[in-house]
Amino acid sequence: MLNLKSSDINALNYYNSIKHKIKKIDSLGLIKEDVKNLILSKPKDLIKLSSHLMPQIIPDFDFDEFLIYLKKKEKGRMKDIKYHSKILEIKDVFKYSQIVGNEYFLAKLLDQHTCVYCNRNYVKTIGDTQNKVLRADYDHFFSQSKYPLLALSFYNLIPVCSYCNSKKLDGHFQLDTHLHPYLMNADDKNFSFSFRKKNFIENNVKLNIITENAKSKIRIENTFKDLCLKEIYNAYSDKELRNLLDLRYKYSKNYLNILLNETFKELSISKEEVYRMIFGIEIKEDDYHKRPFSKFKHDIIEELKKTF
Repeated sequence: MLNLKSSDINALNYYNSIKHKIKKIDSLGLIKEDVKNLILSKPKDLIKLSSHLMPQIIPDFDFDEFLIYLKKKEKGRMKDIKYHSKILEIKDVFKYSQIVGNEYFLAKLLDQHTCVYCNRNYVKTIGDTQNKVLRADYDHFFSQSKYPLLALSFYNLIPVCSYCNSKKLDGHFQLDTHLHPYLMNADDKNFSFSFRKKNFIENNVKLNIITENAKSKIRIENTFKDLCLKEIYNAYSDKELRNLLDLRYKYSKNYLNILLNETFKELSISKEEVYRMIFGIEIKEDDYHKRPFSKFKHDIIEELKKTF
């Protein structure tokens, strides 16, 4: 899981790009300011805003009752008169698939190179709306079905790979139970990758949660569990992890230090350039997204360096 930096400028540019496409808001009893707030509000305010507006659109709206309706609808049961028609109206106004789903402008604004959730797949934007080649999927951190008013909210759209988007799907992620990329504090980031050596060929990836903050620990554990991130990294341990371990266990004890330090000195290049050239990774947190497995490999390398 990588963090994303909030950007009011990007959020406003995004809003200005889509506001003319959001129509018939009067049918929901909304005004332009409501829509602007829904698009621009930060993650901590989105649920509160949704809870405030939904009862205005659907009289006597009850979230728990609404979840029951969703379960019945999923099972193909009779559609609830109270919710069904109004939810269709909301979806008709906040048309994610048409307004954002086939466009490239948001991807260019975010300029994210790898998946925020797994950091293993490139999602770098190639092409544009007229010449579609590749861009990120967008995961709705607060799911579209449970929070239909947030379908277009800037801070609810997380750039991810198709696997993570399908894995997360309609999961009930909340700010107190899962990591939100825009809200990761120091404790939320206080985890690292390690390994448990089973034999020279097979290695198990470990997740070290360093923080003593109980809430952060829960968020980290739930996020890794529900997105199967440990399983994903374990699947690559015979390649990405083994290559690093080869440098430590097949060569001299100080080979890694020699490789890194001597390259740095002889070529007169930065530490970042050395890691990029030798391991194909970024070592600055803000740049992790630029190359796959950057955080994972950096954590492993730092651990291996300490064993000399």
